[in-house]
Amino acid sequence: MKRLLALILLIASLRPAFGDALEDGWAAYNAGDYARALVLFEPLARSGDPEANYALGLIHANGLGVPRDDAIASGYVSNAAEAGYPPAQDLLGYMYDFGLGLPQNPDLAERWYQRAVDAGEINAMNNLAYSWLSQGRRLGEAAALIATAVRSAPEVAAYLDSLGWLLYQMGHYYEAVPPLCEAAKRDPGHPEVAAHLGDAYWRIGNAREAELQWRHALVLAEDPTLLSSNGADFLHGVGAAGWRAAMADRLARGLADPPVPAGALPDGTTGDLPIQPGCEVPVS
Repeated sequence: MKRLLALILLIASLRPAFGDALEDGWAAYNAGDYARALVLFEPLARSGDPEANYALGLIHANGLGVPRDDAIASGYVSNAAEAGYPPAQDLLGYMYDFGLGLPQNPDLAERWYQRAVDAGEINAMNNLAYSWLSQGRRLGEAAALIATAVRSAPEVAAYLDSLGWLLYQMGHYYEAVPPLCEAAKRDPGHPEVAAHLGDAYWRIGNAREAELQWRHALVLAEDPTLLSSNGADFLHGVGAAGWRAAMADRLARGLADPPVPAGALPDGTTGDLPIQPGCEVPVS
């Protein structure tokens, strides 16, 4: 699963100081004073500061104190990405990935993710890896990137979902359940995560739990008020109507026989990861 960096309001705490105005702008942002943050960031952005452009992109992409406007956000994010700011490169990839303010373009999404990965951006590692995973290619490289992301931030639902889905795609269905379960607990408003967990349950022969998860995914897709921000972006990118139809068919028919597993995981992919066994997801 891909994740939008804009959802982490404490991102400023991870950045080095770039001047008093930027410091004050991030302080206002983290305090929820978005009107003041806008006042502080806008002149810096006009002067070409990439971090200020990125900050304004976050504000407009998430509707923080202003109406959400992905088109405006994409302009700021593009400025920052072109200037070489890695978090903006990752976010620009995400916007191309899901068609948020820009035409959907998987090739450009991958290109921007890769640039951010080359700069060491952890979230971009997950996003790029999941892009490869969803296309069934470069699975060994994807596994290494996902493992790095999970070890760096084991609390992030998207990284856990990516790990679980990697295990599922490789045919390791029992091993896939714990990380998918943990992802579902951490992001209960994401229909794709619920669907992934349902698929894993089906493959291990637990049809009842599979159907509960698929039904929960369908309920989420039918009621936008229940969606997390990432869940809403996912449905926007894949097309809500078609995805709902596919999920309804899954509930009616179950899953067909699995494809031939892709093979063994590279050494070190799952060892020592902080994933606990067991699964209790309150969706029934």
